[in-house]
Amino acid sequence: MGTTYLIRFAHTPLKQREMRQLQGKIQAVLDEINRQMSIWDQNSEISRFNRAKTNEIVEISPDFAFVARRALEMAEITDGAFDPTIGALVNLWGFGPDGPRQTAPSPAQIEAARQQVGWRQLELISNRFLRKNVPGLTLDLGACAKGFAVDKIVEFLKKRGFEHFLVEIGGETRAFGLNSDKKPWKIGILRPDGSQNLQHTLELTAGRAIATSGDYRNFYRSESGHIEAHILDPRTGEPTRHHVASVSVLANDCLTADALATALFVPGPTEGLPLLAENFPDAHALYILRHPNGTFEEIASPGFDAE
Repeated sequence: MGTTYLIRFAHTPLKQREMRQLQGKIQAVLDEINRQMSIWDQNSEISRFNRAKTNEIVEISPDFAFVARRALEMAEITDGAFDPTIGALVNLWGFGPDGPRQTAPSPAQIEAARQQVGWRQLELISNRFLRKNVPGLTLDLGACAKGFAVDKIVEFLKKRGFEHFLVEIGGETRAFGLNSDKKPWKIGILRPDGSQNLQHTLELTAGRAIATSGDYRNFYRSESGHIEAHILDPRTGEPTRHHVASVSVLANDCLTADALATALFVPGPTEGLPLLAENFPDAHALYILRHPNGTFEEIASPGFDAE
């Protein structure tokens, strides 16, 4: 999915040969997820669906169906702030497979792309098939597939008896047990200014997951000088333009944390935190707001720092 992964083990004396064998099996799991859900692979199942005609029924793998179902559930809960069918807009703004752009699209182009977006126009049939009900609808699971991949690797390692480890894919992270110092795994949340400085740290263990969405990694500066971030508001068809610089979400699984980080970024904390409290009582969020003078402000849901 165009990113990197890292797995750390503690209290697990593996020989070099055993580690190589384990890495090969892990890579096979990730390759299979790519084969199903990577929009960067023209031969993947999701790419095949995106090329399908309106009302054509496309068979998909069980894991793909699971992620699609969770994505549609998230879209319903957030009233479309999270929308897995946003692919046409992502590509239009230069954040998809067609590559970056230097100028913002016109209002007419945005409106044309919006006609190809709408989670209610995507049907999951019998957990085996997908169908689009409008021409050009493009599925993009980039806001939750990495989280699912973390959960899949966690499941793989737990079945093999590992108890102390951390899995990270593209920044989305989940941890079990203790680190090599016999303490909970310490996780850093970057300051959203493009540096490698930390804004916040927390401890992660017991299978908890954390995911972050921010406007400071994937963006371009338009001809007007405005920074256009890759997180789009499906309801307007344009990049989010508010003071939220990043959102980090703690949850019991990484797919949920990953999807919520995007879903909560779009509306901001005034709408996002009540939505989280009402629908996800086991999850917590940290908003980092950027002020015009270059300073940052943290707004967290109750319980975020209590973990």
